[in-house]
Amino acid sequence: MLLTSNLAQPIVDHIMPIAQQNINIMDSRGVIIASGHKHRINTFHQGAKDVINSLQIVEIFPGDLDQYTGSLPGLNMPIVLHDQIIGVVGISGHPDKVRDIARMVKMVTELILEQEVLQEEVRSQFQLRENFAALLLSDHASTNYDKLLKTAKLLKYELSLPRLVLVVDIGPLLDHAHKNFGPNDLVASRTRESIMKLLSNPSHIDDQDLVVFIEDKLIILKYFEYKTWELSYKIWASDLLKQLNTMNLPLCLGLGSLAMEYTALGQSYQEALFALNMSTNQAPLAAIHDFDILSSYLVKEMNAKEPCQPLQIIKAKLTTSLTRKYDMKNTIVSLLNNNMNITSTAKNLYIHRNTLLFRLKKFKEITGLDPCGFLNHAILCKILFEE
Repeated sequence: MLLTSNLAQPIVDHIMPIAQQNINIMDSRGVIIASGHKHRINTFHQGAKDVINSLQIVEIFPGDLDQYTGSLPGLNMPIVLHDQIIGVVGISGHPDKVRDIARMVKMVTELILEQEVLQEEVRSQFQLRENFAALLLSDHASTNYDKLLKTAKLLKYELSLPRLVLVVDIGPLLDHAHKNFGPNDLVASRTRESIMKLLSNPSHIDDQDLVVFIEDKLIILKYFEYKTWELSYKIWASDLLKQLNTMNLPLCLGLGSLAMEYTALGQSYQEALFALNMSTNQAPLAAIHDFDILSSYLVKEMNAKEPCQPLQIIKAKLTTSLTRKYDMKNTIVSLLNNNMNITSTAKNLYIHRNTLLFRLKKFKEITGLDPCGFLNHAILCKILFEE
């Protein structure tokens, strides 16, 4: 760890009111980088240099000053972190009088620095996760497999598992925190830490999931088995939203589709963002699997038709022998061509009206779509059957 002035001066400022003596912190060169006596900063301290060289405590008595350039009477002790001396902390005063307080100052200084190291490790881990997620969800994921795989191993993240993307807008939480405690990075960091504690329940997040914060969004890459029912996604997302709402501010989230390959996570992310934009305070959970959202998404993102997993699921249901038996494709295409008019469609297909109604009932049972009842369902039908 490199001891810097930005790190050392706050330590001096916090400890001096307790010690009631001037405190200096010197780096490995013996240069004062933090002090209660600001005029001494960036000056050389011979006593500190001797501590670095001898690995021993150096006590400077009033009669010894001519031997120690830039020093005052006091006691200088090594700052040890992970069995390495990274600097020196000194306290001014007669050594016989400040010896006990000097030990306390050394101990507190080392504890603060240890905590800083731990926090830096956490920050580095979060940064690594955020950079990894940003690349994984970008258009460049497929061309960066080696880089992704290397980082995935560091994070113990299995790249090949199917996952979906959930995006939560935590802007209201951050705005509330900044309004009450000030607009600084520490407030945002503490807010994110509070969110992570809420998500620590294994029923929400487990070892196979990835959780990151990018700007004002909470992003979760959630593992689900391949044949998990879509309802299970929504139940999980709903429970997670309830947990987040215990922070007493209404939040909204968007849920993408299950990506079978890591290269499809970017698509799931875009779906989740689109769904999030369609959420409301009355309907805070918006999923791409909802027919209204899916149809709007496909109309807006025409190139997304083929990779869109919810659409592929509906198409798969239409490949059954039952749909062929009732000639579903021609039935729905004729219905669309006749502007959802039952009588005209029946005449066009040369079938009885009741036969057509029976087919539409079966179609709804198989797909969940009711093109005569809902415009967005009719739009989905057009997308499904268009050549």
